[in-house]
Amino acid sequence: MSDQMKDVLAVQATRAEACRQVGKDAVRAITNPSETPARFIESRAEYRAERSTWNEGGPTMARTVDDTISAAGVDVPVRIHYPRAEAVVPGIVFLHGGGFTVGDLDTHDRIMRVLAESSGAAVVGVDYSLSPEVKFPQALHESAGVIDHLVGNGRYFGVDGTRLAIAGDSAGAMLTIGSALLLRDAPEDIGASPESFSSMKALMSFYGGHGLSDSASRRNFGGSWDGMGTDDLGSIMSEYFASAKDTESPFYNHLGADLAGLPPVFVTAAGLDPLRDDSRALAMRLRRAGNDVVYEEYPQVLHSFLHFGRILDDTTDVLNKAASFAADRLQLRR
Repeated sequence: MSDQMKDVLAVQATRAEACRQVGKDAVRAITNPSETPARFIESRAEYRAERSTWNEGGPTMARTVDDTISAAGVDVPVRIHYPRAEAVVPGIVFLHGGGFTVGDLDTHDRIMRVLAESSGAAVVGVDYSLSPEVKFPQALHESAGVIDHLVGNGRYFGVDGTRLAIAGDSAGAMLTIGSALLLRDAPEDIGASPESFSSMKALMSFYGGHGLSDSASRRNFGGSWDGMGTDDLGSIMSEYFASAKDTESPFYNHLGADLAGLPPVFVTAAGLDPLRDDSRALAMRLRRAGNDVVYEEYPQVLHSFLHFGRILDDTTDVLNKAASFAADRLQLRR
């Protein structure tokens, strides 16, 4: 583990109790019955508090707009960061991580602003519905539905819907690849236009899970201390899926899907991550299918390292590389 990664963990340790208290306070503040179990109210509040420090600072945008887009039967909150004042620019749709159960537009805000500034594209963050309140494929359908809406109506938001990149970290990486496969193979499932798939010019998958149920990295890394142990990963999947059979879907099990003909893909792995081998296998399968693939692995960092740009040089490096990858495929002049 790098010295900078150790510094990140030291910061996390000093704030852990305060963040846990925020979660407990959120549960105590409940006054009305909720469809959300108390433990998820607690974990979401704790996660927001933990990420708040890491979102401080970073690039200042020309403007930022919060809005909603109707997709999969709900109004999905979106946040659009515009790095410059041009009327219409290509877009990067960003799907946040958090194991499908936590995370929102605030928890990943700095990541989105860095991508916007570095690429020159507008970044559209998607606050898809979380589990366990909804089950697979609702979050996937919302994510793909937002992409489809931007293809047809992007100019309303100042986004060129014919030039889109899709990016996501962890659970968001799974939704990124899944959305591309859904819009290619089954757009009718969400009433999407066939043009939506061809409008995606690049995909960016940061340390996602793509279908492995066992691997060397899953056996060697992660634990209760970082929320990435075997029980943690199993719990996430049990909350996300209504049935074990759902895990056979090619929109989740990407390693079992036909990957030929996808847009260019930027794949990132964290070397000390239980999901590292999922990213390695995805990159290999994509190459074998004839796709344009860039693979970056950072050997001395943990899962979720995209958040730690205030300390971690690897974060800045990978976000700049990903932004450049997207800008080239979106034909952006920076």
